[in-house]
Amino acid sequence: MSAADPSASGEPGVARRDDLVGRSVVWAVFGLLSAYVLWQSIGNLVSVVQSVHAFNDFVATNGGAALTRSVPWTWLVLDVLVAPLTFAVAWLLTRRLSLGRTVGVFFVAFAAAGVVWLDLQLYVPTLLNL
Repeated sequence: MSAADPSASGEPGVARRDDLVGRSVVWAVFGLLSAYVLWQSIGNLVSVVQSVHAFNDFVATNGGAALTRSVPWTWLVLDVLVAPLTFAVAWLLTRRLSLGRTVGVFFVAFAAAGVVWLDLQLYVPTLLNL
């Protein structure tokens, strides 16, 4: 490599061409993990909406229309958006970083997404008290 090559400068944060394959593997692995979280969030959204509608139908037919609940759309949509947003931010931050830093950023991003996701998974049922 020539001295004019910016990746040969030895800077710790600059990605090298050799790291591209490794970073692509990290992106793919964390992309699959994020897709799993997204799939679970969509399943939660569908099941909560169905449960709320079933509960509302039940109380309406039994004279308890005042007991109906609304669907917590804000929290359910946020639950669905957590994984794709954290993956996108982590990917944008790591496009030019080394392999080690890419792994670190994705671990932190996935941990943060997991914390928010699990908090929302536990918070939404408490809003409903079904």
